[in-house]
Amino acid sequence: MRGNQNMLERFRCIAKRLVDEHSAEVFVRKAVRSESGTDHVYYNHLDDLGRQLNEQAEQFIGGYKSISDDLKTEIWNTCRKYVEQFVKRNHPGFY
Repeated sequence: MRGNQNMLERFRCIAKRLVDEHSAEVFVRKAVRSESGTDHVYYNHLDDLGRQLNEQAEQFIGGYKSISDDLKTEIWNTCRKYVEQFVKRNHPGFY
């Protein structure tokens, strides 16, 4: 059980880093661009983030020979939660 928690925490660190990087980039680009271009920046980063989280989750899960279905579910739920966090932080009109 402790091993599963450690694995999940490692994946959360990966996911958090990706969200932080994309959020920072969206913030900087919104500050530089006019209002008309901010939606495009947000949606591009949202798409990229979703793709990168999926890739990281697949690689992470594939890196272990035996991983429980419960842990797989938690990893996918973590991806969903971090995408939701990105949306909440960065949706157009937030700043």
